[in-house]
Amino acid sequence: MATRAKGPRSRDVACIRIGFEHYLLDADKAMQVLKLMRESIACERHYGGRSMRYIAGAAPELELSMIQASEVVMPSDQLALPDMR
Repeated sequence: MATRAKGPRSRDVACIRIGFEHYLLDADKAMQVLKLMRESIACERHYGGRSMRYIAGAAPELELSMIQASEVVMPSDQLALPDMR
């Protein structure tokens, strides 16, 4: 039985946007985050007297972009997102 040689597999990377912030994550984890965030709503915290009040808002804007690991640049010339597999 022949087996396929396993070479180094490049890591799948995603950029997710939640509201106005962007985050780089492993693609599988990014999809999990977005799956969870789809069920959330934004809120504001206000201190009202002796307790904290939470005012519910709208669902967050979510976006997922698949990117190449080679497109990631680290600020201090370190290797970006080393392959952990």
